[in-house]
Amino acid sequence: MKSQRKLPVLAAIAVLMLAITACGGNTPAEAPGEPSPTASPSPAESTASPSPSPAAQPSSSPAEETEVIQGTGIYVGQIDNHSVEIKTEEGATSFELGAGLEEAPEALSMDDPVVFEYVERSVEGDSSVVQRVLSKLEKSADSASAAPSQSALPKTKSFSLTLEGMKEVKTAALAAGDGYSLYVFDIFTFDAKTGRLAMKADPGYYAEITKLPSDFNLDSLKLEGEKELSSTGNVTALEPKERDRRMSGIRLYLTAMGNGLTREYVVKEIAGQGYVIKLNIPQREASEGFGPHVYASLDSLVSQ
Repeated sequence: MKSQRKLPVLAAIAVLMLAITACGGNTPAEAPGEPSPTASPSPAESTASPSPSPAAQPSSSPAEETEVIQGTGIYVGQIDNHSVEIKTEEGATSFELGAGLEEAPEALSMDDPVVFEYVERSVEGDSSVVQRVLSKLEKSADSASAAPSQSALPKTKSFSLTLEGMKEVKTAALAAGDGYSLYVFDIFTFDAKTGRLAMKADPGYYAEITKLPSDFNLDSLKLEGEKELSSTGNVTALEPKERDRRMSGIRLYLTAMGNGLTREYVVKEIAGQGYVIKLNIPQREASEGFGPHVYASLDSLVSQ
């Protein structure tokens, strides 16, 4: 009987041992009915270096792009609120007023000798166009050069002209007119009494210079010029930039074309003295050579 009682007890112990063994093989994280936890995937790291976001490179300042250029010349006048014209060795040249020079023109008069400094900048979108920006503009201490006497002027002077698309250096001789002097090229004749500068090869090409009274009225001259040119064709007034390409010191520039002829009516002022210049330009063989020569001669005009 004792042997039969031991069997149930041994069986119970065996069952208990199996239960304990089964429980010991499970960890709390692997409880039945719950999925085994997996490590959250960390964000994938790219093996390639991240490309920097495009950023606009700072453009070089004007001072870094070009050096400061110094110059001297004769002050012609103010073109508009932000630019002036100065007559240099290259001829009439436009300059932009840099920061702090907005009031500089108020201290200057036409034909004052000036000293200046500037930098050259390329215009955005058109590198062929150069903008000259002034950083200094002052009246020169040597004011005697503003209106030189004829005796102080050299007897001859060389000019750089563009003829048929080519640069040429031509020499002109000093001549005296009614209260003024100018340089005359050898292709012209000059009559000091009438103030007529005419081509030798074709006298139909000419310019007539007339000295104006000190109290001349620009509005009245404009009406006179329009009336005079209207018989040739439609009268047009050139804008400052257009007329400055031809001559400096221009107060008025009227032009008319018709029937193979161009006529121009110009008011030029030098050191407070005004002149009317009338140009007659036929459309013939000599047209191309007349313009560069006559504008250079007229731009050399100095009041005496």
